[in-house]
Amino acid sequence: MNLSSSLAAITLSASTALVAGCASYSTLKLYSTQAEVRASIGAPTTQQKTATGERWAYSTGPEGLQVWILDFDRSGRLTSNVQGLTFDRVQRVRDGDTQEQVEALLGPSYWSLRYPDRPREITHVYRFSLDATPMCFYVGYDTQAVVTGTGMQQEERTPPRPGRPC
Repeated sequence: MNLSSSLAAITLSASTALVAGCASYSTLKLYSTQAEVRASIGAPTTQQKTATGERWAYSTGPEGLQVWILDFDRSGRLTSNVQGLTFDRVQRVRDGDTQEQVEALLGPSYWSLRYPDRPREITHVYRFSLDATPMCFYVGYDTQAVVTGTGMQQEERTPPRPGRPC
């Protein structure tokens, strides 16, 4: 095998592995064990105990447009695997929801900030894709971690805005 065919084979193998890795979240089999999931896709971004078992979130960050939310029952079996960052799901967030409810629906945010005119409020920023258009979704929380407002806009790609993700 010559050098160019070796490089082509390596490139093809790497590309195949990347595609397989990206597809692996959506192809996880229900009722897989936590150990099987971890062996297949690695450690989750976040883990938390729930009333019915445990919830794992896998962010494609740090600035990814996807968060896969996996729920496990008390015996450690996968019962749900959903993409959290979709237009349908962000539209379900309402004033009065708690941060815990929002994160159960969307997963963890990728950025938080405080606006000077709202010093007692923290805003969490989510990025998602709407028909291949990068979007920003903002969730404002009061000091009790209760939603006080939301907003959405198309992500501004140029010029970049230093210090602000969207």
